[in-house]
Amino acid sequence: MNQLLDKIFKESSIDYPRPDLDLQVWEKEDNYYFLREEVKNKILSLLDKYSEYDLLHLTREVRIVGSSGTNLYVDDSDIDVHLIPKDFSMWDEKEVKKVMDWFAKNEEIDKYVGNHPIEVYIQLNPSQDLMSAAVYDVWEDKWIIGPKIVPLDYDPYIDFSYILPDVQQAVQEADILMGELKRDVIDYDVIKKAMQKLPVEYKKKLQFRLQNKLQEIEKDIEQLYAKRKQWVDARHKASRPETPEQAKEDVELARKWRDTNALFKFINRYHYLRAIKDLEKLVKDDGIISPSEVDIIKGVLGNV
Repeated sequence: MNQLLDKIFKESSIDYPRPDLDLQVWEKEDNYYFLREEVKNKILSLLDKYSEYDLLHLTREVRIVGSSGTNLYVDDSDIDVHLIPKDFSMWDEKEVKKVMDWFAKNEEIDKYVGNHPIEVYIQLNPSQDLMSAAVYDVWEDKWIIGPKIVPLDYDPYIDFSYILPDVQQAVQEADILMGELKRDVIDYDVIKKAMQKLPVEYKKKLQFRLQNKLQEIEKDIEQLYAKRKQWVDARHKASRPETPEQAKEDVELARKWRDTNALFKFINRYHYLRAIKDLEKLVKDDGIISPSEVDIIKGVLGNV
């Protein structure tokens, strides 16, 4: 890998450096890092729990990808586990999402290494992984890229200072939509409280207004979901190398991925993605917002 690409990859995180890779995940021996045996077993055991079919049997390679293989991480960073299929023809984006959702939503299985959640993804473009700062082959216990150790004086807010105006612009519309949602929730409470103090014959008119307000809240959440999808799609489209060689040598592609990925991570840091995802679940469960779910929305908005 050329020096410019190495520099781009090395500085692809928005977190501050630590002296080592996370020693809950990695074992260090003579300045070399390898995956802890218990972590390897935890990952493989988790993958083996998939209920629909033998996921491991359909996989030719299990990788850990991204900041887990660097000293740029936080205590609850995801451990991104990418599965490379043996046969790509049996997979499409819908099937990939089904697998991801099963692992994400299944609360009965242990998906954590310390405070790090394990995120499972079926990688249909293995070359895309080579855009990452670090890639580790779990079955072979060897590094494909990395590990990456960034100097301790690295400051992501200085390095990505040119991205911060883009972050502000990217979330501006979400701020407006969040504000509208907050106002609609407040209006809902005002109408509901007013109804409680009125005689029965006067309540019907306000009941209609209350139901309309719930529909407005649903619309607000749907618009926020569309914004979240726009961010996610932009990130996915930013790094689609056609070959391993392009992933390793295309400087412009690497720059585009670095900047788009950093912008996405800043949005995530400020809790927009999680908040919108939590709101989205309320609509997706049954297609409507019920009165009892308004209190849940208040809790989500309180964390934004």
